[in-house]
Amino acid sequence: MPHTKKGNIRLMMENRIKKSNIPWLIGHLPDSYGPNAENTILYETLKNVCLNKVANYVGDKKIKREFLYTRDGAKALVELALREDTFNQHWNIPSSFPISGEEIHQLLQKEFGYTKSFRMVNKSMIRMMGIFHPFMKEMVEMMYLNENPILLNGVKYEQTIGPVPNTAYNVGIAETLNWIKNNKV
Repeated sequence: MPHTKKGNIRLMMENRIKKSNIPWLIGHLPDSYGPNAENTILYETLKNVCLNKVANYVGDKKIKREFLYTRDGAKALVELALREDTFNQHWNIPSSFPISGEEIHQLLQKEFGYTKSFRMVNKSMIRMMGIFHPFMKEMVEMMYLNENPILLNGVKYEQTIGPVPNTAYNVGIAETLNWIKNNKV
């Protein structure tokens, strides 16, 4: 049984769709980032990078986690949806490889000349922000994913479809930063 409100809602939705007479597939994806992906954990970090401010990074900067470039996730889901043999199943769509906040910070320094620091945002800080922002209040229950990340196994996808679409972090982050600069700051 799920231990979060969102997990219970997802389980309820999954049970409903499985009882219906329509084909379904469920894609499990890690945290995402990319152009137009503003309601993501990494967006706030990258937005502050574009503004040349100290960037807030949610979670422990030393722990490796997955971040999936949105276009890679979309391509993988479309590939699944175009096939008859992929329906009525769960699919993991992992990112190219796990990366830590420290590694993202180093990449931003090396590739994009970012000189500011990363400020770690922990569960207590998010709980406090939740007083003023309902989205942050909901995020508290999902913080376990930042403390003990779940790394997805894409073997089933690779055996059925082929390689999971994989944009290198430096390319995906460059495209995301460019989009933020041109559209948001």
